[in-house]
Amino acid sequence: MGLSVKRWSSRRLLYPLAIFAIIAPTVVMGLFGAYALREIELRPSLYRQELRDVQSGVELKLEERVAGLRLGPPKDEADLARVKKDVGNYFAAYNVAVANRCYYGLGGKVRGSDSISRESDLAVPLFLQEALQQMATAPEGVTRREALTFSQSGDQSRRPPTYVVYFDGQSGGFLAWELNLSEVDKLINTYIEDVDLQNDSLMLETADRSQLDWRIRNTNKYETLGFVPVHAELLPSRFLVLKLNTDRQFKNDSQLLSTIFVVIAVLCVPIVASATLMVVHLILREASEARKKVDFVSNVTHELKTPLTSIRMFVETLKLGRVKGQEQMNACLDVIMSETDRLGALIDHVLSFSKVENQVKKYNFQLHNLPQIVRDTISLFRAQMSGQDGEVRLKILPGVPSQATFDKDAIREVLLNLLSNAIKYSGDDKFVTVMVGIDRNDLFIEVADRGVGIPTEDQNRIFEKFFRVDQALSRKVDGTGLGLAICREIVQAHDGRITVESVWGKGSRFTIYIPYKRAKTRRPTGTALRTNSTRDTKVGAGGAA
Repeated sequence: MGLSVKRWSSRRLLYPLAIFAIIAPTVVMGLFGAYALREIELRPSLYRQELRDVQSGVELKLEERVAGLRLGPPKDEADLARVKKDVGNYFAAYNVAVANRCYYGLGGKVRGSDSISRESDLAVPLFLQEALQQMATAPEGVTRREALTFSQSGDQSRRPPTYVVYFDGQSGGFLAWELNLSEVDKLINTYIEDVDLQNDSLMLETADRSQLDWRIRNTNKYETLGFVPVHAELLPSRFLVLKLNTDRQFKNDSQLLSTIFVVIAVLCVPIVASATLMVVHLILREASEARKKVDFVSNVTHELKTPLTSIRMFVETLKLGRVKGQEQMNACLDVIMSETDRLGALIDHVLSFSKVENQVKKYNFQLHNLPQIVRDTISLFRAQMSGQDGEVRLKILPGVPSQATFDKDAIREVLLNLLSNAIKYSGDDKFVTVMVGIDRNDLFIEVADRGVGIPTEDQNRIFEKFFRVDQALSRKVDGTGLGLAICREIVQAHDGRITVESVWGKGSRFTIYIPYKRAKTRRPTGTALRTNSTRDTKVGAGGAA
């Protein structure tokens, strides 16, 4: 739980998590999208299949009622009496029959008729007589059933009559039943009223061809979902129509699926986008760090090679006996010792960063005199820069407690790093001011110089590992790009912070803050602890110790 995002990414844990965050929602959207599209595609076909199922039910009902008309055509003259009797019995048995009238005869000629009103009428409609004669001239040798629907000019409000003809192809006998279309419609409507559709926002109704054509032309094209003939043989011009019930809001499962998909997409797309950005960010950061590591290896190689070259050169000089006198020998040995110290310092620098980076560095927090530790560190630094140009001044502000809790070696390492940078990047004016004081609830150590400064765009990045300011002077100065990264890690281990204020061409000021929660102080006798700010806010300000 204590691992930071940085530590997770360094261990490559964020990569699988981010990739999973991309793949999982994408797969969910893909699978549900495929399911939703399939359902959307199948839903209309399911509705139409339901319509065909209703049609099959209506056909069965009609066949049951029409079965009573299958009395058998007359075989010959003698059989006409039997047919007349059967037809009469049929009409006598029904108050409301599926047929209004029946014509029967032989050879395409009507020989008799009967009706639901029991009136005999031999005035056969001309179109029916012509159809019967045509059937008689083309016998097929078997008894067959045909449905005849005739359009009539004139009164368009009246539905054209429909006849069901049973014709004997051998004898030429026939029975032509005029259907009672009102009764047929009643039968159909009674059946479809009892049908439970899957979607109660749909409805079924019947319509003839002219009504259907008008509806398709003059209403919303989405209102009619499908239509089929009521009975393909008996009533080919009468249709079952599946349509929207305009009195109700349509409960569209496809619309629901689409809405769910949109909701999933709205939830998943930000996750996928965020995870993608995270992966891109991680990849770019890893690439940037890889590039910095290349520079780091190059810098470290250079800094290792320089002292090694010097050591080798002076060792060879001594070995070849080119040194004359003890004074020259001591000078060579001093250079070798100096380069050895430089080499050791570089190795210690890299090892220190490795410990800090891997969180294996152990800190020894004890009570120490902060001003005295700073004085000793400055004295050590002055000794290290013996023979070099530069001046370091120390100012201890009033109210600084004589003792505070910190790791003296770690704080000394931070201060030495800052002092070394201040001198290296100060150009010709190598004047550095160190100030120790209190800023509200924090102890602080400030290191200010009058050097080249740091560009504004680089000030947020100088604490990154391997980063070096890309300026001509910076490139001429030896360094690994690890010093400030080590400083930041050490200060953060003290629950503190390190800041930088810099103006390009005027100098820089680095400030270390150690809060009281870590710096538990023990005030000396007779000394009042001042908690107000004692800082001078000008870059490079300070006085002599």
